[in-house]
Amino acid sequence: MRNLLSIDGGGIRGFYALQILQRVEQLLREKLQRPGLVLADYFDYMGGTSTGAVIAAMLSWGRSVAEVIDLYRQHTRIIFGTPDYLHIHRSIFSATEFSEALKKLLSEDGEGRQPALLGTARLRTRYLCVMRNATTGSSWVVTNARGAKFNDPALPDCNLNIPLYQLVRASSAVPFFFPPESIGAGDGKWVFLDGCMTPYTNPAFLMYLTATLPCYGDPWPDGCENMRLISVGTGRYRARLPKEQARQVHLLDQAEHLLPAIIDSGCMHQDLTCRAVGRRLFGEPVDMEVGNLLHAAGEATGAHDRFLYCRYNHEFTAAELEELPPAKRIARMDDLEMIPFYLRKGEEFANACVKAEHLTG
Repeated sequence: MRNLLSIDGGGIRGFYALQILQRVEQLLREKLQRPGLVLADYFDYMGGTSTGAVIAAMLSWGRSVAEVIDLYRQHTRIIFGTPDYLHIHRSIFSATEFSEALKKLLSEDGEGRQPALLGTARLRTRYLCVMRNATTGSSWVVTNARGAKFNDPALPDCNLNIPLYQLVRASSAVPFFFPPESIGAGDGKWVFLDGCMTPYTNPAFLMYLTATLPCYGDPWPDGCENMRLISVGTGRYRARLPKEQARQVHLLDQAEHLLPAIIDSGCMHQDLTCRAVGRRLFGEPVDMEVGNLLHAAGEATGAHDRFLYCRYNHEFTAAELEELPPAKRIARMDDLEMIPFYLRKGEEFANACVKAEHLTG
């Protein structure tokens, strides 16, 4: 059985996903009676977009979820702590501290002097990272699969030779918040934006495709007996415009609505596709029309059951949002004061919904 782990983007909301992942790790340790187990010991493939790409890289490196939470607490307060007033016309925050932190965390020597490449043996699983190539206007789906077309060592611009920290930073280059990331390979150089600018903020179904299609190299067999896909979200908030009539909605309302709306729509599309193609074990309702599409007990395996599938994500209710101070806006992805809320709500959801039977067997 191949076990795949996909992690959504969402900025600071990554703390929500980390609470779910901590519960997954705890249950696996108990079920398999391995107190020191880390997720890289169990999952064969990890990946994500934006903050999900950061988390997945550190987990694939072999770190425990507790370690990743500690690192997130430490570095988010540095990265999102002080606006870059000198270059505020380009982005709100400088990427210098972010890049240096990633360079050290994802290095062969642990000090950043020898940055690990995408092809590093330090990644203990297959790894997926999604970003947008703004130079070519295309989504870049990067994995460390040896048989992938652009991972051919004979190529002068082989992706496996790109520093891993640069790819992770590129996947997290959120427009307005951070400047784009420039990456050179061979004789070429490209500018990248956050992976949330692609349809793959939730890269779950994309991960399935990269694991099974020959064009992505080294395809694995699918089917419920061969593959399990766990998809972890960062908490759902439906982007809504003010209730005034359309002619009263101003440009600022539309600008603030745009990115969260694109992110939410992409996440739901990937989730719905996974539920339609996979054998659904858990997931909150998609909407009032579709419901949760869960597999009924005793139901025969269908032609579209290409993998076992769990979607761990939660749409924040009106009551939950009322717990926040009036000035707080959950759509913001850089508000450090929201961290306790995401930690608390993530833990509540994980304890109630993540079950050992979803993960093993």
